[in-house]
Amino acid sequence: MNKKLIAAILAATTALSAAPFALAENDENTNDKVEIAFNVGDSILKINSIETEVETPYVTENDTTLVPLRVITEAFGAKVDWDGDTQKITLTYPAVNIELQIGNIVATVNDHTETLLESPALSENGVTMVPLRFISETFGATVGYDNDTQAILVTKEKMDNSSTVTGITDMTKTGDSYYLWSIDTPTQMKMADRTLDAMTTKFVADDESSMYIDVYPITENTVDFDEEYSKKKDFFSSYTLINAEKLPESNGTQHMHFQAKNKEQIIDFHEYYTKDYRYLITSLIKINDDTSTKDMILSLVDSFKIGKIDNETYDLSTVKTEGTRQYREITDDTYKVSFYVPANYQMEDDNTENEFTFYEPKNESTSHISLGIYSKTGDTTAYSLATHDHAIREKYASTKYSTLTPVSETGTNSYKYTQTISGSTDSDLYTVDTFFEKGDYVYNFAVTTNLDYDEMELNTILNSIKAEELDSSKIGKLMRNDPEDTLNTAKVGDYQFSIPASWKLFSKASQGSSYTNVSYVNTYTTSGIIYASMTGSDFKQTNLSTVANSYSKSITQDDEHEMFKKVEYTSINGKRYAYFTYTTTSKADYKSYGTVYMTCDNGTAHIFTLIQDEVFYGSAEIDDFIDIVNSFQSK
Repeated sequence: MNKKLIAAILAATTALSAAPFALAENDENTNDKVEIAFNVGDSILKINSIETEVETPYVTENDTTLVPLRVITEAFGAKVDWDGDTQKITLTYPAVNIELQIGNIVATVNDHTETLLESPALSENGVTMVPLRFISETFGATVGYDNDTQAILVTKEKMDNSSTVTGITDMTKTGDSYYLWSIDTPTQMKMADRTLDAMTTKFVADDESSMYIDVYPITENTVDFDEEYSKKKDFFSSYTLINAEKLPESNGTQHMHFQAKNKEQIIDFHEYYTKDYRYLITSLIKINDDTSTKDMILSLVDSFKIGKIDNETYDLSTVKTEGTRQYREITDDTYKVSFYVPANYQMEDDNTENEFTFYEPKNESTSHISLGIYSKTGDTTAYSLATHDHAIREKYASTKYSTLTPVSETGTNSYKYTQTISGSTDSDLYTVDTFFEKGDYVYNFAVTTNLDYDEMELNTILNSIKAEELDSSKIGKLMRNDPEDTLNTAKVGDYQFSIPASWKLFSKASQGSSYTNVSYVNTYTTSGIIYASMTGSDFKQTNLSTVANSYSKSITQDDEHEMFKKVEYTSINGKRYAYFTYTTTSKADYKSYGTVYMTCDNGTAHIFTLIQDEVFYGSAEIDDFIDIVNSFQSK
């Protein structure tokens, strides 16, 4: 059983959110304490204090250190699977599953995609080389780099008793006062992980059996409990199903319980639905002759309660009240930084190692807070980043709806600008982008919210940022991709295209063999690009006109959609393309534009769609979009 289990459980239900966790396979061979020490360009490495000669690690043009895969497996004890046909690498480590592919910058971590600065590669000698920092930090290690000596040190200390709840408290119960849950204090388990937004808490027993408590906001108006139960039952029936039941609860709470097993472990799963949240308690219990661990974990599960915690319960919550508002204090020990976000904000699953983003679940597109930390260089300063981002927003935003203040100096090496968007969007927006320097690093702290946002709350958030000076020899170089300088390659099936680094991978979906899509979001404008491919007899080159007309009519048959620019044709890289533009107007008079380019090739329709708010509709972003279409080609 691996981490895909829990993601699959969640996939079997309404997609309210994504699962950020899971249990890795074969945890027995992993190393709790890890140390990798070497100098760039040196083939002799110390792996857990043992000198080892390997294919020489090297640094790419993107300042990414690639090391032989062997270094990772020997240092961490991670399990590795290699698919020679697809050149895919799967690394399994406790609570982490990483999927990589030679030549592909898109990686998968616990069923969530992440974009790498550098793809894995094969050396001239056929040795698999993988990105050291990405894998090491995903496994929970720290990577330090000395600019002068080019020495790299990777360290991961063994978890000690300080991570146990009982090392902190002698209270008999432990819980979260904000999310309103509690359990008996797990005296025989370690609290192995708790996400920054506190929505996932993981406890681990000595034999690596584990229990997860997950809380997800309910963003849908209604949830069909019976339908969710049926989907979950179908999923658990793929294992040896031990128990499936609906359990009565008070105060309108709905509760389902499943228990199943395979040869390796028992899966015990509870899900509670309240008006505002759903609670998932997932236990992965290793099967052995000793039943004490099973009895202990199931006893903890039975102690789970939803409701206000009392003074006799140890509170894990970091939520604070300032005035009339509640804030969660986000603290990252690696980067020695802390800041406030509204208590109900949720953390993005695909944060990079030096970037943090939180959003309001019911208003993801309009309300978010982000922090980026980058190494200070001659070209990367607070002023240069501020002026760069200001210019980008000015380039893409319509002056009809957007007002940008000039970049202004607010203190020593500290700058900010604001952007107001009003008159088009469903919710008018206000952005405050701040930039400051501390030691060897530049910090970008940004808040985007509705115009009617409480000014006192906004200032509380902006003034909450605290950062300690970092030791660059331990932290190393933290990069930021500038959109005009960096192009990433998106690979989908047998095709690929180039996309600027400012376009962040949003989702990748496949529905059988006939339909595939991948989508990206522009971090500056919130515009989206969707590439989709569909196969079928109707998608032949000679039928492009028929397909384009049919597709445009299918879009505009909805009352909210209408044609803005009719279907026309052009030739790009020797292929005939159809293109058209449609508009979408919501009931709240929110207006957006969809620009479509499509071609048919060997029975497959390839469709690129740019979705823009009226605020950003214009030549600048459309020109970038056409460049992306121009780069489309077979691998």
